[in-house]
Amino acid sequence: MPFRFFTLLAFLLFIVAPAGAQELKPFEATYEARYSGIGVTAVRRLTGEGDNWRLQFNADSFLADIREFSRFREQGDQLAPQHYEYHKTGLGRDRHKVLRFEPEQRRVINVRDEKRTLDNVPAGIQDKLTYQLQLALDVAAGRKKLQYAVADGKRIRHYKFAVSGRETIETPLGPVEAIKVERIREEDADRETTIWFAPQWDYALVKLKQQEEDGKTYQISLTKLITDGKSVSTNQ
Repeated sequence: MPFRFFTLLAFLLFIVAPAGAQELKPFEATYEARYSGIGVTAVRRLTGEGDNWRLQFNADSFLADIREFSRFREQGDQLAPQHYEYHKTGLGRDRHKVLRFEPEQRRVINVRDEKRTLDNVPAGIQDKLTYQLQLALDVAAGRKKLQYAVADGKRIRHYKFAVSGRETIETPLGPVEAIKVERIREEDADRETTIWFAPQWDYALVKLKQQEEDGKTYQISLTKLITDGKSVSTNQ
């Protein structure tokens, strides 16, 4: 199973209140993905309130385990990361990353390798979990500019997305109307990433599909979602 597949798993669930409210809600979501007959289960959980939020992601298979989390706070309609960690063990070389965000100094410190500390970072810098949550907030608010600067431990990466319409999709929880969002890449790029958010379920990400340069397609589907202490389905 390629490392990129586990990286794709990290892009899973974001949940917000209906458009206009832009209120974070604690949740727990479970996803299933398959690659070459190998199944992977991933869980994403958001806890906290006010200026103290934690977004956590865990993915397990017999080949590798991923543990990832971000601590952040809200600044108006923007998320401000404070601390980010990523740990992968099992498949190939173990990978570990710890970042500390100092927005007042416009700096992101790489705690495990300070030679890779980033200075003069742009305002609104995100980590690799918070930018995903910020995307959902922006889609829910109907914003057109979906662009994000993300610190990945080595450099600043830039991601752009665009809403391409609405459609009803089948999910393990039943059919649901979803907003379709596509990542904007270079014109000659062969990789394609498409994401579906469900307004009915507080803009949860219900499906993600990625086509690689070699033509292989990976897909991740939401199988269970608990918000406000209740499980959701299309029967509600």
